[in-house]
Order: sequence, then C-alpha cells, then structure tokens
Amino acid sequence: MDDSERFEQLIAFVGAQLPKPVEEQQTDDGSFIFIGGEPAEVIVQITESTVLVAAFIGVERPAETHRTEPQPVGELHWRLLPETPLMNALSAMIKGARESRLSTYRVCLECEEKKAPELMHTDDVCQECWDATPRTVH
Repeated sequence: MDDSERFEQLIAFVGAQLPKPVEEQQTDDGSFIFIGGEPAEVIVQITESTVLVAAFIGVERPAETHRTEPQPVGELHWRLLPETPLMNALSAMIKGARESRLSTYRVCLECEEKKAPELMHTDDVCQECWDATPRTVH
C-alpha cells in the first residue's frame, strides 16, 4: 500500500473513530482537520507525515465566559508506523482525549443534564436554565 492509500485510509479511520457529528476541513497546506462532538470534544489534524490529537478543554478568561481551546494529547508520525500499531495508538489517543473532555462536564441542578463547562453560567446552573429563570431585582 502506498502513502496516498494509507493517507486516505487514515482519514476514513479518524472520521469513524470520532464522536458524532464530525466536521471535516481541508487546509491550504493539504492537511485535514476533524472536529468530533457537539459541543466539540476532540480535534485531529492529519498532515502528510503526522497525526495530532487534541482534547477541547474549557478555559476561563477574565471578563469572558468559558471558552474551549484544544490541548494536545499526542502526535504520531504515521508514515513510520505499521498499520495495526498506528490504528491502535490513534484509537487510544482519541478515546483518551474524549474521556478527558467529558470528565470536565457538570450536571446542571435545574435541568439535571450533563453539560460542557462553557455551557454553564455557574458551577451548578447551565446558561440555558439561568436565562430561563425569572430574576428579581433588589
């Protein structure tokens, strides 16, 4: 199997491994970026020689609400690895990135749904429930 076939196989494998929905973009340099999950959980970038896996992590900024930024989990040089070890390592990195992201989710005390941190207004109440609750002005 030549490198172009392996590249196509890698793209298909990543698309199948990520949580749904999967957004796929091709960049100007020919690499592919995949974002899996809603809200985003895992991002994978495949270049002509590497595959990078990152988890989305909630970050607080002063005077801003929560945001997410990708935090690298690992990078593989896919051309150097045999197919089975490559797919096993990639699958484990995607799973680990997703578990890392999901471990930051919190349960809203109002709707009792598990939500990503950037969707929370406070530690205990999601933005949707916060907006739906009438407030009295003192």
